Amino acid sequence: MTTETKIARVLLVFVFAPGGGLFGKAVAEAAQARPWWPWLLAALVWLVISGAISMAVSTAVSNHSVEHR
Repeated sequence: MTTETKIARVLLVFVFAPGGGLFGKAVAEAAQARPWWPWLLAALVWLVISGAISMAVSTAVSNHSVEHR
């Protein structure tokens, strides 16, 4: 497995695991008839921000490895 693949897998978990947890919390809150939208909003914000960071890191790693070939 290449370094790029390892980093991509870590970034994938970094983005989706917390987002899934926040979404699950929204579902749990909705099941208890509590306000669920703040958790859903937090999940969406997390996915957008961490996804952008992940893309930037992935691009930087890809460009770095291309320069050294």
